[in-house]
Amino acid sequence: MPRKQGSPVAACLNLFKSNALGRLFTVNPRHGVLYLRLLLVNVTGPLSFQDIRKVNGQQYPTYKDACLALGLLEDDNQWECMLAEAALNCTAIQIRLLFAIVLTTCFPARAQILWENHKDSMTDDILHQHRIRCHDLTITFSDEMYNEALIAIEDLCIVIANLPLSNFGMNSPNRTASDLMNTEMNRELQYSTVEMAAIVARNVPLMNEEQRTIYDRIMLAVSAGQGGFFFFDAPGGTGKTFVISLILAEIRSNNGIALAVASSGIAATLLDGGRTAHSVFKLPLNIQNNPDAVCNIKKQSSMATVLKRCKLIIWDECTMAHKHSLEALNRTLKDIKNSDKLFGGTLLVLSGDFRQTLPVIPRSTYADEINACLKSSPLWRNVEKLQLKINMRVQMLQDPSAETFSKQLLDIGDGKVAIDETGYVKLPTDFCTIADSQDTLIEQIFPDVHTQYINHEWLAERAILAAKNVDVDNLNLKIQMLLPGNLVSYKSIDTVCDDSEAVNFPTEFLNSLDLPGMPPHNLQLKVGSPIILLRNLNPPRLCNGTRLVIQKLMKNVIEARILNGKFRGENILIPRIPIIPTDVPIQFKRLQFPIRLAFAMTINKSQGQTMSVCGLDLRTPCFSHGQLYVACSRVGKPSSLFVLAKDGLTKNIVHAIALRD
Repeated sequence: MPRKQGSPVAACLNLFKSNALGRLFTVNPRHGVLYLRLLLVNVTGPLSFQDIRKVNGQQYPTYKDACLALGLLEDDNQWECMLAEAALNCTAIQIRLLFAIVLTTCFPARAQILWENHKDSMTDDILHQHRIRCHDLTITFSDEMYNEALIAIEDLCIVIANLPLSNFGMNSPNRTASDLMNTEMNRELQYSTVEMAAIVARNVPLMNEEQRTIYDRIMLAVSAGQGGFFFFDAPGGTGKTFVISLILAEIRSNNGIALAVASSGIAATLLDGGRTAHSVFKLPLNIQNNPDAVCNIKKQSSMATVLKRCKLIIWDECTMAHKHSLEALNRTLKDIKNSDKLFGGTLLVLSGDFRQTLPVIPRSTYADEINACLKSSPLWRNVEKLQLKINMRVQMLQDPSAETFSKQLLDIGDGKVAIDETGYVKLPTDFCTIADSQDTLIEQIFPDVHTQYINHEWLAERAILAAKNVDVDNLNLKIQMLLPGNLVSYKSIDTVCDDSEAVNFPTEFLNSLDLPGMPPHNLQLKVGSPIILLRNLNPPRLCNGTRLVIQKLMKNVIEARILNGKFRGENILIPRIPIIPTDVPIQFKRLQFPIRLAFAMTINKSQGQTMSVCGLDLRTPCFSHGQLYVACSRVGKPSSLFVLAKDGLTKNIVHAIALRD
């Protein structure tokens, strides 16, 4: 039968050619031929049905065994291989954290067996400490040492998922019930009162008058103990983080509890003890669709005890939060504290800048964004506004161009820059350096990257920002190719959550889905590449938005070093974890490392981060409120900002209603 699709073949009537030899039909996952189909999709150029079962020179007896060897199927044995691999290369502390992450995110079926097989590598440092303490190198592993390691793992599981080891099919360590219940409390009371007092004594005198007024107002509310609701309005460079850090230190110096949360992972890493609001308050993932939501915090839990005793909650970068999040927190605190007062009588300080981006609502309109904004919540009428206006970054630089730059930034954020008849604004000539091509922009931000990439401080202080994920992905792959070394590919295992839908959504279709907030199916990496974490694995160390640099690429685990925040310089292990998207009609699961490359990142993902050098790829203009302001305000002077935009023209979306008091 002649082809009906493709391009015509010369001199052959009704004959068409294409690059497809045939079609692979979908099969039911219960059918044994599924494994052959997976191999045909993923193996390049097999010579025979026998040859297709050969992996790295080893012949496998069945198609399923070959699929397992290629990592095309989920199997509990992958956790065995991962822990064995980690034991050869990493420390016991790293392996315990890795095991805790696997328990809390992957729920392995044989968790107790995994522990029994690898408990020595997870207890090695404890054995070493005992030998040094007793001056006896002949001491061997004991049940007490294993129990100590299990307690450390359980503490991590409670921090990550608020669940003890017994919830993961493991034997509970020997510890008191009160010790288990007090994990959250111990975390918030771990700060040295002496160190906190020293921070306060050293830095409070450095405040300007504006900062001191706000500091005193909030501390007065803390002392009164009657609660309160404040919004701390502070553009970039005015010292917001400085003031917040001192307020936290003052409360902690008196052994009080002060919670620091942020709407973005990057912002959370800048605060001592900071975590994302979603991880601390256990907010529902689909909060935008749930106007009556409450936080997933049980009234008798250790987190509830912390909230009862908490003197202050500071929520940074609050402008990114959906109003339903604030309302859910209000309901939860009222319930936990048995109080009808606003937020149950807890003092809440929101901080941020409404010139920045508003909550991200998929496929939203202007009205949807405004309706989701905190200012649209009925709670907002109770807020007391505090404001910083003096740009301390400008004063410290003592650079006239930085002062002009600061004023130009505010004009962009306030929507005061003139818009032409096409809806574009022209960036001032003294505001930034205009790049004439993508290659030029890359060279300006990452000069000599093939040699400089080993300098992690250099790498941490720069990035290219773009409005859309597709532009970010293209930039990342292009810059990574400039690094020396071999490219390592990690392919995800994608499966539908409902087996009955497997015939409708074949594996290669799921593989083709590249969704925001999820790792790609084919993750290509090099040692030395910066990456960004896409999930909260161990807050505050490992938050959604934490930037890291790859140290080692192993088959089943990746070792990376934290680039930013309080924990920069620490090496951690990242496993594959299952990720289920919440905003697509197809319910499917992707088992992949929860990371993406981070030479470039989206503007929204960069919010809260300060850089020394920043590039903007604005060939695709900004499309939502505050994006241009956020992108440009990552740096403090015009010589640090490089923009790729034809003739310096771009869009500046500002919703004036979001800026009104």
